[in-house]
Amino acid sequence: MIQNVCLDVGGAVEIGRSPIDSSGGPCPRQRDLRPGEILPYHKHDHAPPEGQADAPQGYQRHDSFPVETAGLGTVVEHSFDFGAGEGRRFGLFDRGSDGGDMAILSQGAVSFGATEDGGAGFQLFVGECNGPVNAAALLRSWVLALFDPDRPAPLQGETVARLNNLTSGRQTTCPSRFNAAYTTWHVAPFRFRAGPGQGMPVTLTTLISDHYGGANRDTADHVERFYFTRELGGTRWERWQNAKGNREFSPEKIAETGAWFAGTHRCSTPEPPPGAARMVLVDCREWTQIVPPSGSGGDRPGFFIKALRARADAPAFLAPPP
Repeated sequence: MIQNVCLDVGGAVEIGRSPIDSSGGPCPRQRDLRPGEILPYHKHDHAPPEGQADAPQGYQRHDSFPVETAGLGTVVEHSFDFGAGEGRRFGLFDRGSDGGDMAILSQGAVSFGATEDGGAGFQLFVGECNGPVNAAALLRSWVLALFDPDRPAPLQGETVARLNNLTSGRQTTCPSRFNAAYTTWHVAPFRFRAGPGQGMPVTLTTLISDHYGGANRDTADHVERFYFTRELGGTRWERWQNAKGNREFSPEKIAETGAWFAGTHRCSTPEPPPGAARMVLVDCREWTQIVPPSGSGGDRPGFFIKALRARADAPAFLAPPP
């Protein structure tokens, strides 16, 4: 879940280097970024060829770093930081477009417990629960993977998660209904692209998690796919839509969107999600363009959760530890 840092021979974090750098050779040593440490580099997505002049550093930054909380221990923030167009700037929280995902590690599970985007705003994801929403309600919500801590391999499996998303004004009480999401996960090598002038594509061992919109993958409305690597944490995301369409989007609109997205060349086209339903790739971000920090000594992390904590209705369990 967490991006790694490169260490020099003395054990100090190397500023400006990432574990996938090829210019200076592989990192002699690397480890997870620790809570409160500086970010020695940032991960950005890739603009299409025609967008390079306006967005040479891509459109979105996606740092993956640990944050300590009062009620959930150490969580992992995966920030969505847009920095191109409409006055947006990297490193600042632009309300209405920026946000992030919050990954929660618990006994035998890793789940997204909260998210924010420019559409529905800040949302909590809760699993089956009753009464007031507390930290425990988030532990097995948007499941990314389940695992046995005493059995290190193989990390693969499937489950039907039951969850609901609570938008602003509805985040204090558990809902009466929960949605089913067939979920699979496995570890496999995946070939990621490199940033302009940053060497050749790199193949990394990757945790790939597919979240289906429904209990059955053969009839699911859509799929969200997430890629996590030891080197970079959150590394890629995809949105697939059932070609048959739904109440919001006709089959023709989905085909049109898929064709438009393929023409952007923003991501390579992977194998579609398994199942009888024909899925169309309609969106993707691949955060493998490495960008140096703004400060010579690195940048302080703090974005999505920091902005969330400033709100009057922020859940107490996301506050900093006492």
